[in-house]
Amino acid sequence: MPATFGVTNLNGLAPATGHAQESSADASIEVATLRDSLGVTVVAKPKKLITRSITLSGKGTVNFGDVAAGAITKGAAFVTSVKVTESNDDFPSFEIQAVAYDDI
Repeated sequence: MPATFGVTNLNGLAPATGHAQESSADASIEVATLRDSLGVTVVAKPKKLITRSITLSGKGTVNFGDVAAGAITKGAAFVTSVKVTESNDDFPSFEIQAVAYDDI
């Protein structure tokens, strides 16, 4: 069973075995702008889509079944890449990257 060792938010992701050492998520919102004939921005409004980029790293193994094609649903983390680094003197290291979309 995976452990977290102080990582309190796995953002809906978890390793298959081992433990998570770090979890981070960055959210961004694109801005739509309207410029006048002089190129001066006269309107700037946020678009209605929030994009969260999520990274989870640690020691152990990951469930490669999480990387699968499927429907993207609002708020759910969609795994985009998984990296596993093997080492002779330690447990394997992993990094999971995912993206989640939400509306304002």
